[in-house]
Amino acid sequence: MKLVKSGVFVVSLMVASAIQAGLPKVASINLCADQLVLLLADADQIVSLTNLSHETAGSYFFEQARRYPTNKGGSEVILSLAPDVVIAGQYTTVHSVKLLREIGLDVKTISIVNDFDALFENMRQIAGWIHQVERAEKIIADLKQRIALIKPASQNRPVAAVFDPNGYTSGGATLKGKMMEMAGFTNAATLAGIEHYGQLTLEQIIHLAPDALIDSPYSPGTYSRGQLISRHPALMQSGVDPHVISFPSRMTVCAGPWTVDVLERLQAERMRLQESP
Repeated sequence: MKLVKSGVFVVSLMVASAIQAGLPKVASINLCADQLVLLLADADQIVSLTNLSHETAGSYFFEQARRYPTNKGGSEVILSLAPDVVIAGQYTTVHSVKLLREIGLDVKTISIVNDFDALFENMRQIAGWIHQVERAEKIIADLKQRIALIKPASQNRPVAAVFDPNGYTSGGATLKGKMMEMAGFTNAATLAGIEHYGQLTLEQIIHLAPDALIDSPYSPGTYSRGQLISRHPALMQSGVDPHVISFPSRMTVCAGPWTVDVLERLQAERMRLQESP
């Protein structure tokens, strides 16, 4: 790993500082764990993050992440950094987690987030593992106050669809689906019988005629047929003309405090639609 080899002295200073403070050193082998570690840990507690943490498309804290060495979950790299805790994701490969545990590392796992309670639980778990509970509780309290200000919608809810490349969508059991409900939208995926994740065909979009499409392109400005489906001639000719609500993918790939920003904007966009003549 080039960053580790070229920055041994810097990493060593970071490790020494963490030891002096009595705080656990942490390595993350999951992109979403990266984000919460960057949110909650002291800078000198972090010894490594995933290589994905440096990418602008998926990492909310990509600028901060670029200060740290990266890993691809390899046991040799992680072991060389001697972290007190390694944080993986629910779907991190079983082989990687098993191997790291077999060589004596303390590997913890965070869950997939399908609602705000799960987000807060992940934050509390990581905070406990790295001894930053007070910091996490302050952030959670602020987020809960903001969520409490989201106003219930009237019965006349506009229909919206998450419509990512190839019609990929999110049903009511997902975090996006629950945020749409909280923000006052009727989810087109739910109307189409999709509970978790699935695809909405162009024909379904034309039939459901949503008032809004919600997208978060991972590679905006690049060409692919999948990304052009929302501009398909059949949709244009059908008379369906939804309002497009677009978010940077780094705000939707992983959950964090920025997810409440997404929720607040969804509510604002719903109110705007309802106020339009």
